[in-house]
Amino acid sequence: MRGKRIIVYVGSSDLWHHQPLHLAILRRLQKEGFIGATVTHGIAGYCGGGAIKSVEIEVAADLPIVVTAVDTAERVEAMVPEITAMLAGGLVTVEDVDIRYCAGLFNVGFPDRRVADVMSRHPESATPETPLADVVSRLVERDYTALPVVDPEGRVIGMIDEADLLDKGLTELSLSLHKVIGGPLVAEYLARLAAQGATVRSAMRATATVKQDRSLREAAHVMHAARLKRVPVVDDAGKLVGVLGRLDILAALATGHPAPAVPEGNLPARNARVADLMESKVPTVTEDAPLTDVLDKLLEAGVKRVVVVGPDGQPIGIITDTDLVARVDPGDRPGFLTLMRSRWNAEARQRVRKARGQRAADVMSRPVVTIRDSATVSEALAVTVTRHIKRLPVVDAEGRLVGMASRPALLAAALDVAG
Repeated sequence: MRGKRIIVYVGSSDLWHHQPLHLAILRRLQKEGFIGATVTHGIAGYCGGGAIKSVEIEVAADLPIVVTAVDTAERVEAMVPEITAMLAGGLVTVEDVDIRYCAGLFNVGFPDRRVADVMSRHPESATPETPLADVVSRLVERDYTALPVVDPEGRVIGMIDEADLLDKGLTELSLSLHKVIGGPLVAEYLARLAAQGATVRSAMRATATVKQDRSLREAAHVMHAARLKRVPVVDDAGKLVGVLGRLDILAALATGHPAPAVPEGNLPARNARVADLMESKVPTVTEDAPLTDVLDKLLEAGVKRVVVVGPDGQPIGIITDTDLVARVDPGDRPGFLTLMRSRWNAEARQRVRKARGQRAADVMSRPVVTIRDSATVSEALAVTVTRHIKRLPVVDAEGRLVGMASRPALLAAALDVAG
């Protein structure tokens, strides 16, 4: 997860409203819900052209104090003016950081925030008369797979997503595959779709919505019950004002906003383990497996991924359908696409055998980010958000693959944890 680090340099004798300045800054950061902050007391330093002050020379010297905090870019940037207004001197720096892991994430339950605080504003939408070819061409360029459908007044009347297109036979491949098959094949497919003249009306479906003033926890329950990755956000008139995604909720959990006070008795799943919610049946292949075996496993697996395991059952790589198509020679892609659209036929099998990548090891992604089966839901949520991973392979104490933890399952567990 990308974030920013703010570092504030002040003196140990600096005050703010009759209290030590560094403690005042610390309390302000805590009030704003920062993940955490650290105060470091220097043993020596100087500012500008002043003399060097050292604890070894002057015990009572105005020695340097450094306050360091890390959080989202938006929250850090919002705090900079407030902190600088508290300073009579000193220095404030801000820098980009890559947050790989934070053990304190998710420890305080569900954040006490409104949907409007987290949602994406000014979302794209479609109307019932929008051509499907236009919807697909737009979604191929985005990192999401669904659009709200609105009437002429902007009121939400439905949703269109890739599952609807696939279920009704209006598209042949998932949007993730369209993103990697190459421009010419995408153009050819869009031309065929446009020639059919189909519109959103033929594939849209009714959808749940949430109001922008509802709590994030309430919205998460709605999304979980309706099995939605994204839910339209509306105002009191039912007009579209934003979209809330599953990852938006998990990211809000990750940023450490204060949670409402909840009695400990209402948190039965606070210490739930990954082993309690993981899927135990995971498709696997060895690194020497031919691509025909990999493709068979992908077709059988609803999760669109296969874990490559070593001799001891330890995960050494992972292969998704998009990995497979993206990493073979472009000339061999039509055979793979034929397979993804239906089942094996003689031509598809022949193209697969001719592919340059002959083994699973040639197309797998490595290294594999895993989570222990004994890890808590909180720890797993931290990994999936900060590393942007939808499904986490689960391993035992010896590092052997024992299951897979998905974002939907983790979010469901987070709702339980939140009460």
